[in-house]
Amino acid sequence: MSLRLKKKSLFFLLLSLLLFGFFTFFGEKGLLHLFRLQRDLAKIKATNLKLAEENEKLREEIRRLQQEKRYLEEIARKELGLVREGELLYLFDLPDGKDD
Repeated sequence: MSLRLKKKSLFFLLLSLLLFGFFTFFGEKGLLHLFRLQRDLAKIKATNLKLAEENEKLREEIRRLQQEKRYLEEIARKELGLVREGELLYLFDLPDGKDD
C-alpha cells in the first residue's frame, strides 16, 4: 500500500469515527437525549410519589368521614358552622388586620 492510500484510509476512518461519535452524543437518540429522558423520568417519579401520598391522605380522610361520626361532626362544625340543638354559637369580629 502506498503512503497516500494509507493517509486516505486513515482520514476516512477518523472522519467516520468522528461522525459516529457526534451522532452517538448529539443525535436524536444520543446520549444527551438519554440524559434528558432520565432527568424527566426522575421528575415524573417525584410527582408520582407526591400524588400517591396525597391519594393516601385523601383515602384516609374518606375512611374517617365514612366511619368516624366525631370527625364528620368536627368537619361540619368547622367548615359549615353547624351547632347541636340547644348550643349557642358566639361569633366575634376580629379587629382590622388580624384575620386568621
